Amino acid sequence: LGTGERYTVNDFALGLAYGTLLTDRVSVGFQVNYMREDIWHSTVTAFGLNVGVQYRISDNGPTFGASISNFGPRSGFNGRDLYIQYDLDPLRRGDNNDLPAELRTENYALPTIFRVGISFPVRFGETNRLLIAVDASHPNDNQESLSMGAEWQIRDMFALRGGYRELFLEDSEGGLVLGGGLKLGLSGYNFRLDYAWADYGLLENTQRFTVGFEF
Repeated sequence: LGTGERYTVNDFALGLAYGTLLTDRVSVGFQVNYMREDIWHSTVTAFGLNVGVQYRISDNGPTFGASISNFGPRSGFNGRDLYIQYDLDPLRRGDNNDLPAELRTENYALPTIFRVGISFPVRFGETNRLLIAVDASHPNDNQESLSMGAEWQIRDMFALRGGYRELFLEDSEGGLVLGGGLKLGLSGYNFRLDYAWADYGLLENTQRFTVGFEF
């Protein structure tokens, strides 16, 4: 049942990122994000900061990483959908039942997530490498979870990937993730083509294709 009225929902995000090597083993990066959501005639805008650090023990050893995402001030909706006509006392007759009023929405925090992870490379000869990664997440609006995955890289050209997301998270819609990639050198540039399939439970699955150039 409904009124038959339709409305639109739009989301927009823009980020500016920078990363650098502090030493030959330590790197840091950050990203400033602008986010906006429109629901019918109401709008919320927010700013968030992502910060990460990575430490590589050795060229062929494990790498540790940590990051915090969407760290920023609280935000709330505003717009003409929040303006209403209000009856102060519906049981009283003769009063003004069309007083102009505004609904006040509470500000809420961005879904900030702290992550820490480690990866282990295992080489098989000069051209084959297996990378195993484990990632733990601590969000401010949900329970902690663990994700893990692996990538088999062949001749720095082909890659096969697999993993599982959101282990130990109650009522999780995360699950199995599979994919692969191809990298080709063309006139001094690298062309990349990646594919990923992910299980989202009740939302079924998604398929993603990514095309990139490295120069």
